[in-house]
Amino acid sequence: MSPSTINYPLLSIPAYYIFSLLPHIYAGALLSSNGYKVNNANPKASLAPSAVQGKVPDAVYQKYQRAENAQSNSLEQLPLYAVAVLASVIAERSTARGLGNVVAVEDVTGLTGFIGAFMVVRAAYMVSYVQIADHSKSFIRSTFWVIGAGLSAYQIYKAAAIIG
Repeated sequence: MSPSTINYPLLSIPAYYIFSLLPHIYAGALLSSNGYKVNNANPKASLAPSAVQGKVPDAVYQKYQRAENAQSNSLEQLPLYAVAVLASVIAERSTARGLGNVVAVEDVTGLTGFIGAFMVVRAAYMVSYVQIADHSKSFIRSTFWVIGAGLSAYQIYKAAAIIG
């Protein structure tokens, strides 16, 4: 298989999955750096909020929870992102084979731009989720969430319009 036959947009799906795990890794590192020992024989139980609370300073506990929530939400976005990528690849392939209603051009759905924008927005979302503890500033995180979900929804719409 030559590099020119690899469909990089499809590889962005598992790449996003791995990217989504970063807040969880950060949460574990945050706890460890504050003296908390994770039991790897039963990690989910030892990382449960009830197991952590009171064993680290409250500010660390709150940041840990935000990091875990950022990871959970990022994984919740994975299906919508994957559908957007897959629909776009199908639309581009259909167009290239003359099955769509648009003349074939490179990146007809704007998939490359979508992937880049989505990853940047989700990175900003994760950082803002973990770092913003002030309720009055939490709208920043929510704005990034809306933009990310909107990008995926719009990408699906563009693919649907091309496929017909």
